[in-house]
Amino acid sequence: MLAILALAGAGLAAVAAALTWWSADYSDPLTGALTVTATGSSCVPELVPLALVGLAGFGAALATRGLARRLVGVVIGLCGVAIAVLSGLQFSNAPASLVTQLTRPADPVGAAALHPLGPALGVLAGMLLAAAGTLVLLGLGARRRLGSRYDAPTRSAGRAATPAQNRAAADSAEVDPADWWKALDAGADPTVPATGGQSGPIVGPTTGTSPRVSDDTSEGGYHNPNASSPA
Repeated sequence: MLAILALAGAGLAAVAAALTWWSADYSDPLTGALTVTATGSSCVPELVPLALVGLAGFGAALATRGLARRLVGVVIGLCGVAIAVLSGLQFSNAPASLVTQLTRPADPVGAAALHPLGPALGVLAGMLLAAAGTLVLLGLGARRRLGSRYDAPTRSAGRAATPAQNRAAADSAEVDPADWWKALDAGADPTVPATGGQSGPIVGPTTGTSPRVSDDTSEGGYHNPNASSPA
C-alpha cells in the first residue's frame, strides 16, 4: 500500500507538471493573434523537485527504522502537503509566466483560461504523497526483519518436526559411521535396534585393552581363515 501511494503520487505529479494549467490569448500588432500557455512546471516550479524528494524519501523509508524512519515520513508528508497547497492556489491565480513569455508587448484578448485537470492532478498527487508520509510516520508498511523461521533448523527442531514413524530413520542417519566399526570390533551387531526406540550400533563395554588377535594373522592384521583354531 505504501509503495502504491508513493509511486502514484510521484507519477501524478510528473504528469501534472507536463500538462497545460493556464492559457491566455493576445493580439500582437505585428504577428496578429497568439496564445500563450503555462504548464504545471512553470506555474509551480517546485512541483517536480518535491515529487522527487518524496520518492527518494520512500526509498529511504525502506532502509531505515525507528526514529530515522519517522523523520523520513515527516519529510514525505511535508512534500505532499506543499504540492497539494501550491497546486490548489493555481485555481484562482493566473501565473505571471503568461505575461513574461511574451517577446514584446501585446494586447490581451479576454481573460486567462484555467485548465483544471492539471491543478487537480497536482492536488491529488500531493494528497497521495501526504498519505504515504503519514503511513511511514505511524510505522505502517515497515520492512519486517527476518524471523526465526528463516534460521537454519537445529537438531532438536528437526526432531520435533519429524513424524513419529520417521524418527527411527532420522536417528539412524545421524549415527557416526565410526560407531558402527567400533561395534563390529566389539563383536556386536550394529543393525540391532537399541533400547528406547532408537536404532544404532550397540557398542559393548570396553576394558581398555585391544581385542585378542589370533596368532595366525597376516601382516595386515587380518585373520587367516585357513589357520586351525587353537586347542
